Amino acid sequence: MYMFKHITPGEAGSTLLALAAASVSPLAFTWSATGAITMHRLGIIAIAPAALLWLAILALAALMGWKRLAWSGGIALAAGVLGTMAMEVVRVIGFREFQAMPGSLPMLIGVQLTDRFMDGPNLMSNLIGWADHAWNGIGFAFIYITLFGRMRWWVGTIYALGIATIFMLSPVMDIIGAGTFGQDFAPVLFPVTVYLAHIAYGSTVGWVVQRSPRTPRDLLHDMFGAENRVLRYLSI
Repeated sequence: MYMFKHITPGEAGSTLLALAAASVSPLAFTWSATGAITMHRLGIIAIAPAALLWLAILALAALMGWKRLAWSGGIALAAGVLGTMAMEVVRVIGFREFQAMPGSLPMLIGVQLTDRFMDGPNLMSNLIGWADHAWNGIGFAFIYITLFGRMRWWVGTIYALGIATIFMLSPVMDIIGAGTFGQDFAPVLFPVTVYLAHIAYGSTVGWVVQRSPRTPRDLLHDMFGAENRVLRYLSI
């Protein structure tokens, strides 16, 4: 059996599976925006199962003693929640004080997941929307840790700016009525708010990941022992 350099095959495979599970919800929202399938349907067949699978993999990692995967998941939970909270402070200020956004994204996600688009939000849809929003933040943090490992905090900021740019180029912009980079709603304030919100998220995630002594190296290094000069320079 082939043995990886710093990780067992079981932990490596489980990490890749967890990585795929963490990617489902962000991709689902974009896919639903194309009109190919509803978010409500994706919530049932993809988002909820993927979230449960991710949690099950972390539980398995703890039972098997796979410290790298277990620590990555725990750090992602903390960093993702804190990062999402920081993002929402900026987003809410932009939304309420400067009318920089057409509405609340978590609220929109909630009505889509609960199939209440025509009826409007209620308490349950808002709770589900916020839960999915937080799960997205956790998922992106786990992806960051898996791909980059323990980097300098500002690498997380650059990572989040990339997410923001992809978001503003995605079909989601048509769903919220903003247009590409928000040009149909608030040509300056919309992209500024989105970028500032993601800077808050990425900087928070990057700081938590950098500060944690349990943050592992990037997955490729632990699998193959390959030294990437750029990542080595940026690592702590």
